[in-house]
Amino acid sequence: MNIRRKALCLAAALTMLAAAVVPVPATLAEEAAGADAPAESAGATASTEDSYQLVEENARLRLTANRSNGQIAVEDLVSGQIWYSNPEGANEDPLAAGTYKASLLSQITITYTTEKGQVMTETSYLNSVMKGGLTSKIEGGKAVFVYDFPTAEIRIPVKYNLTEGAMQASLLTREIEEYGTNELNTIDLLPYFGAGGSEDEGYMLVPDGSGALIDFNNGKTSASEFSSILYGYDYGTSDRSMETQQAEKSSRSQSQNLYLPVFGLKCNREGYLAVITESAGRATIKAQSGGNYTSYNTVYSSYQYRAQGSIRLLQKEFDSKITTISERNPDGNDTYQVSYMFLDTGENEYTDMAALYREYLLENGGLEKRVESGDIPFYLDLYGYIRKTKAFFGIPMDTKIATTTFEDAVSIVGQLNAGGVKNTVVKYNYWMKDGYYGRIQTNAKIEGKVGSQKELDALNELLRASGGSLFLSVDLTNVYKTGSGFSTLGDALNNVSNTTQPQYTFALDSASVDSRYKAGYLTRPTSLSGFFDTFLKNYAKRGVSGLAVDALGNMVYSDLSSKGMSRSEIPGLYGDILDKALETADELLVTGAGDYAAARAAHILNTPLYSSGYDLEDDTVPFYQIVFHGYASYSVGATNLASNPETMALRCLETGAAPMYSWVGRNSAELIGSRSDFLYSADYERWIDSAVEEYHTVNAVLSKVADQPITGHEELADNVYQTTYGGTTRVIVNYNAEPVVIDGQTIEAEGFVVK
Repeated sequence: MNIRRKALCLAAALTMLAAAVVPVPATLAEEAAGADAPAESAGATASTEDSYQLVEENARLRLTANRSNGQIAVEDLVSGQIWYSNPEGANEDPLAAGTYKASLLSQITITYTTEKGQVMTETSYLNSVMKGGLTSKIEGGKAVFVYDFPTAEIRIPVKYNLTEGAMQASLLTREIEEYGTNELNTIDLLPYFGAGGSEDEGYMLVPDGSGALIDFNNGKTSASEFSSILYGYDYGTSDRSMETQQAEKSSRSQSQNLYLPVFGLKCNREGYLAVITESAGRATIKAQSGGNYTSYNTVYSSYQYRAQGSIRLLQKEFDSKITTISERNPDGNDTYQVSYMFLDTGENEYTDMAALYREYLLENGGLEKRVESGDIPFYLDLYGYIRKTKAFFGIPMDTKIATTTFEDAVSIVGQLNAGGVKNTVVKYNYWMKDGYYGRIQTNAKIEGKVGSQKELDALNELLRASGGSLFLSVDLTNVYKTGSGFSTLGDALNNVSNTTQPQYTFALDSASVDSRYKAGYLTRPTSLSGFFDTFLKNYAKRGVSGLAVDALGNMVYSDLSSKGMSRSEIPGLYGDILDKALETADELLVTGAGDYAAARAAHILNTPLYSSGYDLEDDTVPFYQIVFHGYASYSVGATNLASNPETMALRCLETGAAPMYSWVGRNSAELIGSRSDFLYSADYERWIDSAVEEYHTVNAVLSKVADQPITGHEELADNVYQTTYGGTTRVIVNYNAEPVVIDGQTIEAEGFVVK
């Protein structure tokens, strides 16, 4: 495929029949293309001429559309590159057959469920265009194609238009019609836009964890298609049983969330970054390397119009049966929109894509520069207390056990200060009364086991005086007991059958419910804002200017009840809550955060360090960190909990992250057998000396570039990476157990150099 052709006509081999068109209601097309459009043009049929018609042109781009088959082309007027919605040589593809052949010629592919429960797949080319189901309208700088699928009895409008430097493709979801008994499930949008062929060189970028690259034509013909839901698992659709997790984790080492609503493609010297700008909560990112089912390399997004919810029916002896039911009300948002932003010729690497996305967040996503030059933070993740069942005179009793008091924290911070670590940022967990797997935490009262207000003030003042800061954490999403204003009837998340959606803990070695723990709840999205209002009023009394908001950054879930809220609305709701939190707190700290939360935070803990390790993926890259470096400070996980703690300093230097440790100040042995047993090796006394050493090693380099963006990242040799900060400072890290020589310079085993 020669994607650099400047001709705007497709090969004659793509000749298509334009049969009689199914009429489209005038109101549908009028709203799709603009209310001021003349009614007589609303149902215009597809043109019988197989050619492209101008839709819109600006200083950078020209958008044209073929009304006979729904295909579009976007020409970059600067480079001359033309991006086609469908490959030019699709009809001659020797690999594609059946649905895959039809998909190459389609702009959308749908799945739907029949009245008998069968899930069917149809393509817009074979099941709409070739059956006379395509109508179109080009007017006012917009092209609207309405695809009628007569067998499926579903009608879907798609709109294309230009903005400065981008082409927007939109599913007009409010105008989707199901005029029969079938129920629409998903829509793949532009599954082959800009696809690279077997002779092209490049890769696809997917936002899997930190970021992953899938090389063109990588030869992994046995690997499954990359397909992951944006923002991670949807806990509103089921309770996530062990068997579900095992199915999800097949063919990969560790499951990671997708935090950023983007994907990208590099093809030879050109490239684009696609940003899902509306209804991202309903998106799935998909990608496939050429040579599997077709000869083309492609990355795209799929939109979930109607979700499926699972209900667990508990049986005897903790066994259970899972039943799946379709969502009653499909997504009610107006639009699912993807903006394709085109990169300059030769500036098409993932670092360039990250820079483009950063600019988008600065202009549209609430991102601000919250980092100054100078010392980087030392992140201290502390845990106040736990609850554990202990036997007293043979009688099991629920017992509170302090693990880090405020006085312990003062001592730890003092020891760090004595070691020269001044900029300590403390995230303090489990400080609230009944905040450990208990009732909803709106009271903001201090748990007596960890200390008093006076002792909290002393910790806060010590941190301020030494250049650090304190962030007390709150989680109003996960609730384990009713009361304190939280009821299962009005505030707990409901499932698709309008009953409470319990969140179980499962035994590690099976899919069985762990009988030691009662099921918890998720707060209904519609109740979250009210609970946060109450909490923020009470939190102001604590006199702490920082706030750590847990769960909102990494738990986007549906409310599938009849009066629920679509998952597409949740990121916006969370953003509004965080904006409100910033009216009480000066700064926010979030954990493992999606774009809507990360853009509002001064600190992001546990940013993803790896991708999921799918068979199809070829490389893990720090795309997430490249986006935010110089604008927010972040960590890549706790060194003392890492599988290879000795390499964490190198990870920090490569990704621009600050060191982090998760510690307790006392009673670390009591963590075993508790719900906090993930805090293995958390006794601070074992780590504090090496933590000080690690901080000074990393800070000596990153303090000089803390406020500068990452402008380059590449693998120089096997397990040897170079990161460029601000276009001037290069850091090369060697993860190998042996020295390596790069450009005549020796880099020691598990060492680094700075240029």
